[in-house]
Amino acid sequence: MGPLTESAEELYENAPCGYLSILPDGALFRVNQTFLDWTGHRREDLLSRRVQDLYGVGSRIFYETHLRPLLHMQGEVRGLAMEFRRADGTLLDTLVNATLRGDPATGSTVLRMTVFDATDRRAYERELLAERRRAERTTVRLRALQEMVLRCAAIERATELVDPIIEAGTAAFGAATTTVWLLDIDGSVLTDASAGHDDAASIALDSPAPQARAARNAELVGPRQGEVADQVSTPLAADDQVLGVVSFGFATARPFDDDEIELMRTLGRQAGQAMERARLYEETTRRAWQSAFLARLGRDLDEPVAPADRARRLVSLVVPELAEYAQIDLVHDDRAGWLAGAVPPAAPDPVGSIGPAGPWPLTDLVHETIRQVQTSGEARPVPLAAPDGRPAVGLPLRARGEVVGTLLLAGQALMPERIDAEFLLDLADRAGLALDNARLAERDREVALTLQRSLLAGERPIDSRFHVTAVYRPAIETLEVGGDWYDTFVTARGSVGVVVGDVVGRGVRAASAMGQLRSAVRALAQAERSPATVLQHMDDFVATLEAGQMATLAYAELTLDTGRLRYACAGHPPPLLLSRDTGPSYLWEGRSGPLGTRAGSRRRREAELSMPVGSRLLLYTDGLVERRGERIDEGLSRLEALADRWDTPLVSLTEQISDAMLAGDGGHDDMCLLALAFDGAPRFDAEIPADIGTLRPLRTELDRWLASYTVAERERYRVVLACSEAVANAIEHGYQRDPAQLVRVSATIDGNTVELRVHDAGRWRAPQATRDRGRGMALIGRLMDDLIVDRGEGTTVLMRRTFREAGR
Repeated sequence: MGPLTESAEELYENAPCGYLSILPDGALFRVNQTFLDWTGHRREDLLSRRVQDLYGVGSRIFYETHLRPLLHMQGEVRGLAMEFRRADGTLLDTLVNATLRGDPATGSTVLRMTVFDATDRRAYERELLAERRRAERTTVRLRALQEMVLRCAAIERATELVDPIIEAGTAAFGAATTTVWLLDIDGSVLTDASAGHDDAASIALDSPAPQARAARNAELVGPRQGEVADQVSTPLAADDQVLGVVSFGFATARPFDDDEIELMRTLGRQAGQAMERARLYEETTRRAWQSAFLARLGRDLDEPVAPADRARRLVSLVVPELAEYAQIDLVHDDRAGWLAGAVPPAAPDPVGSIGPAGPWPLTDLVHETIRQVQTSGEARPVPLAAPDGRPAVGLPLRARGEVVGTLLLAGQALMPERIDAEFLLDLADRAGLALDNARLAERDREVALTLQRSLLAGERPIDSRFHVTAVYRPAIETLEVGGDWYDTFVTARGSVGVVVGDVVGRGVRAASAMGQLRSAVRALAQAERSPATVLQHMDDFVATLEAGQMATLAYAELTLDTGRLRYACAGHPPPLLLSRDTGPSYLWEGRSGPLGTRAGSRRRREAELSMPVGSRLLLYTDGLVERRGERIDEGLSRLEALADRWDTPLVSLTEQISDAMLAGDGGHDDMCLLALAFDGAPRFDAEIPADIGTLRPLRTELDRWLASYTVAERERYRVVLACSEAVANAIEHGYQRDPAQLVRVSATIDGNTVELRVHDAGRWRAPQATRDRGRGMALIGRLMDDLIVDRGEGTTVLMRRTFREAGR
């Protein structure tokens, strides 16, 4: 018989691999029988679909963000791992080669794709797994070494470094025993620092022991290439000076690879440097501790406002770090009055108790000595004796050249290695000034708090038709600045814009790019640009900003009057829309590649829908849904299930989602989550003339509205009083009691949180007299949990408080 002959069509259809021919828009126009057999699809079904629809979720995102740009840049790609969805919904793992072919005559292009079954890669995967396990072991060793370095950096005494070194040897190398040998002062004997002083072993430096050889030669003593050993010794060295040896003992002899030996050397060098630093720490520890304590003292005393509160804080700081007992006496009307004291732990009186006399009454001699200090103003500590015979010292508390009180310290904790006269006087001067400035500090704090909240208000749009909350969580494995970001702003068209983005990389460079991208998006959106146009202009912007290239973002704009939502995603995970009617659904339209992707068409896509009243929209970065060793579609499914909680207030929902998504193996990347709620809260609105007489009916109406939502009476009283104070301020300072002007009041309830807004369009003027003025905002701050003052167009006071339901 002659050789078997086959037509070209038969060779194509029955080839040992799948063949796909794809138009530029992704439409399939040819597929061979091999691919149909693998996937179970019918030819007529596939030829009416786009290739994107056949990919799994992860492969679809990879196709949009990486494969298409690479094809347009390189013309072809090879050996890509892709997942195709079979007719029954399961996934087929494949390796793909793709080539972009163009017809010079017509200018059209065709994507030809060859698909191979990935099951033949098992041998390769076994090798890859072995390499991965080796890399994981190296990672574990590096992490143990890094943890040792971090722990040692915080230790000031050389003897305290032993335990971290031993733990690092066990964790990094699996040593059965890790021993730290330290050279004595003469440098002639190694002593086992891992044991107690009584039974510590020693080795002469001139002995043949491996530990001695490692110290003498300043080099690791262990197996050579191809040999096995049950012990390795490496020197503890810093700046070419050997301080000791670390010896690793193993239960059985085994070989060691070059990486492991080098890590042992590194451990010895790092531990040696830590010991050298410890010597310097011990020389400077007293000054360093004193400076840190005084800095903490100044910082912590700025927090409380009232003199008694500051006195309590001072006592809690010095006991027990400086003394076992502390007592403060302040001068009032030329009399010394005991203000705050603390007793040893064995005594029944609580720390910082207040009373007419201290828990340790001072003798007449002690009182007389303190009065002499107060009278003379001499800056010196006065040695005293407590009633039980313990050492004590009296310190003058001075401010503005006068003695305003005394500080008594007593107990055995007055250690000379920590405390000296200069330090005590510095402490007393700082404490005296803080106590004397208590009244002014309270006012300064109110001013600072108001300023801070007004700045925050500029970052958060105020409109009762929507609520926005956001959560940012840094990566667990590092505290370095990341590139995840979010923003919320009102555009010039009366719409609210929300955006979440992710810059490639970490550190200052990524943070700088993040800030520039955030500002650019806000500026473009407020210039009345559509989402697609914003992305197109962002492509031009990142062309001059290298760190911003390949950044991803999702931008959405909600028209507050109509609920029209337009959105666009540049290589970013899809937004999640939460609707009571239809349930959670991902928005897969309006997608295009990351910023700065120049391959292919520069046209950006956007999508539009009607956002139902009461619905929510979630924007997030990939750190929320991605986990190591898990497909991204599993994370998307988990997020979809967690977000479907309509009984949870918006601010609580974002926290709960973040906690749940990052639990376990999550949190390896930065994450931010932004939630937008569209007018789903109960609402109270009122407009009243700028007349004090209108406050009473307003209070009655607001109280009745709050009661209808089961707000407890005590909570209603606080909210109504805060509202009344804010409206009174607007009437007096914003409109100067002009009844022709209107003050607008609105309130919403989200879960068990009430949000109250008071707005006036007037121009505030400073009051003529300052006595008994300016207390309204302070009162509001005490009544409410959150207070923001926005002085943009007019003045808006935003207040929030979490309440409990009546009867609970």
